[in-house]
Amino acid sequence: MTTPEQSRQQQERALERGEVYQDAEGHSTADPGAGAEHADSEADRNAEQLRQGEVGPGIPEQ
Repeated sequence: MTTPEQSRQQQERALERGEVYQDAEGHSTADPGAGAEHADSEADRNAEQLRQGEVGPGIPEQ
């Protein structure tokens, strides 16, 4: 049986080897195309939030 620590280590190794792609929201995929799609949509979403004047957590509004 795999422990949570072993599972986490396996996931980290897969990310390091490029076998799995993960975005900032934790979506994981083994498909490089889907990984790029996640990254693009996340970048678009972040850019839109910045255009609207939204700021991220821990960043005080001015």
